[in-house]
Amino acid sequence: MKCALIAGLALLAMPMSAWAASPQEDYLAARDAYIKQFAHSAQDDATFKAYERALADLQARLGRIIGPVRISGFAGDGKISLDALDQDDEGFGLLDGLVYRSADEKAQVLVTTAGLFDKWLKAHASFWPESPLPPDMGAALKRDDFYTQAINDDAAVVTYAEVPIARPAWATLAFAVLDARTQDAVPPVPDEMIITVRSADRVFILSTKTAVAAGPIAACDALHARLAAQAQAASDADRAADGKDAALHAKAEQLARTADRAYPDCFAKEARHAAFFPALVKQAQELIELLSTK
Repeated sequence: MKCALIAGLALLAMPMSAWAASPQEDYLAARDAYIKQFAHSAQDDATFKAYERALADLQARLGRIIGPVRISGFAGDGKISLDALDQDDEGFGLLDGLVYRSADEKAQVLVTTAGLFDKWLKAHASFWPESPLPPDMGAALKRDDFYTQAINDDAAVVTYAEVPIARPAWATLAFAVLDARTQDAVPPVPDEMIITVRSADRVFILSTKTAVAAGPIAACDALHARLAAQAQAASDADRAADGKDAALHAKAEQLARTADRAYPDCFAKEARHAAFFPALVKQAQELIELLSTK
């Protein structure tokens, strides 16, 4: 009883600051309050101005949490990555962080804290119920839908091949992929790379246009053409049957999905042997070195 009383008195004697929420928790609470405030909001000037004030507040909070960021060739001031606070908006649910753009506008880096990243990934385990993200960061980085949910608000990200990179000494993880973005059909070749590097306290996600053309690869073009022809023939047969043959309809849809993934899957196997690949590895490694001067 005496021990319990002493422990209780000790807790009462603790300063109020010890009970205060962390800046990260304050940010998340403020963000969630704004999301609730703008749910199904009216599209008028007053709401728009309130929206701008909310994003400015969240941006300032993120700046205090993330701290100064200095990356050679990139703007010194970051802009909040969030595009939407209304769950009905297309860009809702992006990864919380600050985005820094290069002077030539060809690259950008999203910087967040390791804690905010982990909380975002956990929250997005069921963000798209039909396609849950894995809780492990390394596994998530191998998923197209991770990039679509985390950094892109107007198109889907399609990944093609991992770019082998050396993890710098200051980092706990480094991963790079070649990708393209689309609102419709899968692009024939990637034109971008996304590099993700994690340190003890920060996560950097850098996206940039490829320095050299990544493809085409003749063998992959041939494979895609053959599978696309098969998918088209099945689609024509399905239309002729007016969609009344369930098995034929399912076959047509499966062949279409296979044809869409044919080039990226083939590219992943063949790219490392292509003449353009060493230049892309060099580009990725040089960009990582920029991050090390943070």
